[in-house]
This record gives sequence, structure tokens and C-alpha cells, in this order.
Amino acid sequence: MTTCWQRWIVAGLLLLAACTAETGTGLGGKLTFENRPIVAATVEIYLKSEKDRSTLPFMTTTTDAKGSYRVNLPAGRYYIIAKLRQTLDDGRTRMLMAECPANPLEVAGGEQRTIPTFSLREMGRDGALIPLPETGVRGRLVADGKPVANATVYVYTEKGTGLIGPSYGEAVQSDAAGRFQIDLPAGRFFLAARKRSGGSRMGEPQAGDLNGTYLHNPVAVSAGAYTNLADLVLTPVDASARAERLAEGKFSATPTRFSGRVVNQDGRPIAGIYLFAYLDSRMVGKPTYISAPTDKLGRYQLNLGSGGTYYLGARSTFGGPLEPGEWVGTFDLRADHGVEIEANRDLILDDIIVREVW
Repeated sequence: MTTCWQRWIVAGLLLLAACTAETGTGLGGKLTFENRPIVAATVEIYLKSEKDRSTLPFMTTTTDAKGSYRVNLPAGRYYIIAKLRQTLDDGRTRMLMAECPANPLEVAGGEQRTIPTFSLREMGRDGALIPLPETGVRGRLVADGKPVANATVYVYTEKGTGLIGPSYGEAVQSDAAGRFQIDLPAGRFFLAARKRSGGSRMGEPQAGDLNGTYLHNPVAVSAGAYTNLADLVLTPVDASARAERLAEGKFSATPTRFSGRVVNQDGRPIAGIYLFAYLDSRMVGKPTYISAPTDKLGRYQLNLGSGGTYYLGARSTFGGPLEPGEWVGTFDLRADHGVEIEANRDLILDDIIVREVW
């Protein structure tokens, strides 16, 4: 009588034989950015067209010194996405990505298919604001009376977010003289600027980072002209003031709260993540409660005003649309992301998994 494990061995040998017979089957191509080959980019191969990329790829490979890649695959139908995280000389993180325009790709047995070269694009540069010709703002960033280079200037269309979170328009870097120019449509806008010691464009400013909002917000922009701004002054984030703010208001401790950890798909704790509690299962608009950012061990406490059913989400910033490089996730023990809690209880939840947005 054939045992179960013997059947598994036979099936494995058949699968190995089938794959070995198709070692000449696969696909390859070349990646570029700004007409130059991209080295060490990650090429992910999927079996389905999951736009959120929440599933693991079927296979991955990387581009060589010429921007080329090639991978052996069984005959089938595939979707390819390529991406690369770069740290520039000025400390800024740049995230490049593109889906293969030829998706889906059919690969026949014994065929080594060559895909036409396609280009990656920088993510987070396609804001909803479409500028008019020769229209926008010009200005300078200063701190303690001196120009601030390589800081990021953000544009918001309303101040309800507190001028934090991702920009609603294109975020730009100040030059060596602290000057910047932002192309915009006509309208009224709110400006803020930040320079983080780590060089990132995202996340809440930490102690020692430079932060500031334009004193004369909102700025009126007329079609066909650049508005020249007064200096936008940045000041260091004070550690004690930040600690006091985190200890009061929406972050103050209450007897009813959720506690737990935030991790990535590999189970690694992720710091700097905010937890959001909504009363509406659609989880849109302003959340009812928000936590302080997770610590280096991924731990959080989400303080609540009362018991009830809450719908939980997690994100590395708040306010504005998602930008590439952010971390985002939901409480997934229930399909609707909801969890019930009794009043005056500290409920410890299962780990909340976040993924990086591309």
C-alpha cells in the first residue's frame, strides 16, 4: 500500500521533473529611469493582478549592472512589477516603481521571452494639483536667520489636517540657498516645511528636526504669475514640548484602551505607526481616536472614551492621501476590521500587520 508520504515524494519528483523540462522557459528585459539603466532594482513576478500587492510574489529577481534581468519560469501567465528604493546624496529617500506595460505576459514552454524595456517613475510625484503655466509660489526657508537647504516644502489645500501628513500637491526640496519654487494652479494654499534628520519626507517631526508653517497662510495664487513669499521660518522641535503634547489631549491615558504591537509581514516590529479607531466600518474621514506613534518595539496604546465597537486602522502618517513609502494596515481578526471592548478595560489585541505602500 502506498503511504501518504510516499505519494508526496512522487508528486514532488513529478513537479521537479516538469520544471526541469522547462529550464529554457522564462522571461527577461531591461529597466530604466530617466533614460539610464537601473541597477539592483527588484523585479517581482505575480500570478494575479493584485493592485494592492498584499500577497507575496511568485518569484523575485534583481537587475544587473546593465539594468537587465532574466528569470526561469514554468509556462504560464504572469504580471511583473519593478521597484527600487534609493537614498540620494542629500539624504532624501526616492522610491521608484512601475508595472510592466505589457502585463499580463504569456510564456510558452521552452520560450525565453524578452520584454521591451520599460521605465520606472518616482512615486509620490503625481499630486492631485495640476499646475498652470508660469503659476505658483517662490520663497526661502530659514532657521535662526540662515538659509535651510534640502528641507521639504509641503502644500495643503485646507488646514483641517493641522498641516501635517502627506502634501496634497508636489512636495519640493529647497536648494543650497534655501530657495524653492512650487508650480500650482490658481487658488488658496497653506504651506509648511520640515527638515528631518533622517532625510525622510514623511512621518511626524521628531525632537531636533526643523519644522514650520508659513506665517501668512493661506497664500493666494493667481493664474500666470508666481507669488513671492516672505521667508518661511523653521524652528527645532522641542523634546519636552513634544512629550507634553503626546501626554495630553487625544493621547492622554484612559481606563478604556487597546494595547498591542504593530509588525510587518515578516513579524518585525515597526516604530512610528499611529493606530486609528473609527465608529464607522467604512473607516473614512477623521478617526474618533488616535494613538501616539508606536515605540521601537512596535508597541502602542490606543486610548478610548468609552466601550463599544471600533474599527481599527494603522498608518505611519495621518492627514492627506497615502504616499509611497508609508506603512498602512488594519486589524484583520474580523473581516470588517472591527473589535468590541468593554468600558474600563485594557484589551490586548493580536499583532496588527502593516505593509509598505508603493
